[in-house]
Amino acid sequence: MTGSHIGKTIYVAEAVPATNNAAGFAALTWVKVAGVQTLPQLGVSHGNIDVPDLETGFTQGLKGAGSGNDSTTTFRDVPDDAGQETLRTLADAGGDGGLASIKIVKGSGADRAPVAGDPVEYAHGYFH
Repeated sequence: MTGSHIGKTIYVAEAVPATNNAAGFAALTWVKVAGVQTLPQLGVSHGNIDVPDLETGFTQGLKGAGSGNDSTTTFRDVPDDAGQETLRTLADAGGDGGLASIKIVKGSGADRAPVAGDPVEYAHGYFH
């Protein structure tokens, strides 16, 4: 997505969707996180599989397994913000903990609240 991120807000849900689609994400319970300064860079990266070819002497690269990008999000400190407290709890969770979802939206409602038709990006993974 190109363009400015000014006016975008980020939300966190303490769960992953039952289905990896807009309806699955929409069914989650979202908490706004105040004080966002830097948004995460969402996406998937793929490994490379080298396939040598002795006849040509060249090795062809094929797309390998994918994994979610590791990304950083920064926030200014907003005391007693429920969203920031949720993120801290998720990031500090050990073992199988920390699985959650995020929603990034450029809301057009009051106080930048999302309304139907606003552009939304969803992602899920583990926080650390």
